[in-house]
Amino acid sequence: MWSVPYDEPRDDHDRGIPDYRGLASHIGHRLAANGPNIIAPNGRAFWKLTDADSGALAWLAFTRPNGSALARRKVWTLIPRLQVFIANWFVSVDHQLTEVRWVHTNIDIYEARETALLVPEPSADDLKRITRPEAVLTLDDIDRHKVTTVLGKGTDHALKGRR
Repeated sequence: MWSVPYDEPRDDHDRGIPDYRGLASHIGHRLAANGPNIIAPNGRAFWKLTDADSGALAWLAFTRPNGSALARRKVWTLIPRLQVFIANWFVSVDHQLTEVRWVHTNIDIYEARETALLVPEPSADDLKRITRPEAVLTLDDIDRHKVTTVLGKGTDHALKGRR
């Protein structure tokens, strides 16, 4: 990321002013990654959901903590084969509970992009459940976001290659 050692900043040869932009960027990224409730500039908070019993990766999800009242309740989960995030009512319910089926770990967008390639395909039963909401959301509330929009073209292409 930054090729010059931090204790030897590059000089702006035109003005003789040290260039600390790389160091500042590095420190800023490190602080953002270690902060609680990491929120990307687009207002999304990403979550890695692992099984509470086995610790196995189950879902990659995002929330919109600064969105409308409805958006704050929703959790969108990745369906790798379809390359979309779909509002998932049963993960939304789990996200609000104290005794959970999945452990929700807040991650940054960089880890979310890596995790997207590791997420297992949901079962056929889970896909049916997503499209038949029983709580929190109605059928009209179930919306989709393309991987390209949420994680970028690179992740989208990598998921296509995973098939």
